Amino acid sequence: MDPLTGHGPTQQDRADFEYALGRALADPAVRAALADDTARAARLRTLARQRTAEILAAAEPEYLAYSRLRGTAADAPGPAAEPGERLSGWFGALALVVPIVMGSAAAVFFLLGAVIGLSGPHAASADVLRTAAWSTVAAAVASALIGLLGLLFSAARQRAVPGEEPQHAQDLAAARTAWRTTLLHRGLIPFLLADLRTADPGH
Repeated sequence: MDPLTGHGPTQQDRADFEYALGRALADPAVRAALADDTARAARLRTLARQRTAEILAAAEPEYLAYSRLRGTAADAPGPAAEPGERLSGWFGALALVVPIVMGSAAAVFFLLGAVIGLSGPHAASADVLRTAAWSTVAAAVASALIGLLGLLFSAARQRAVPGEEPQHAQDLAAARTAWRTTLLHRGLIPFLLADLRTADPGH
């Protein structure tokens, strides 16, 4: 159980504790007290893992603030599609899909017009098909231009409106850093030094 929240610690919490423990053992004051005694360092590492509750209590306020922010991020519903995002989808279709379809239709009209134009009696029908082909080409170009302008407009709007997610991510990262820093300087380093002084009272 997590001594701060009453819930099981997450894998990230365990990794953060191990990271801070490694930094604490590498602290100059701790290293000087250890005097390169690797067996003693291993014993200290094991002891710190066994006394996790005591060490974590020194950083309780920071951990609770971090845990609240993390819980808010986990409970938040997924972002709903904004009107701008839906418009971007329509404009994307206008800029890409519609011109392709119309271009294909125009090619068919041109081909049929050319084939029918080879037979004299149906020259009028060939002219109609060629006119339809040019009209389709014009519509495809207009659709592509409208879609492209719409995509540019939507992109400009989305850049102009800052999102809330990046700010929450920054707050969460700052809270995690504050917890790990406090855990290191108010929890682990004092704990290790106190144990070393107790084991070696002459220093």
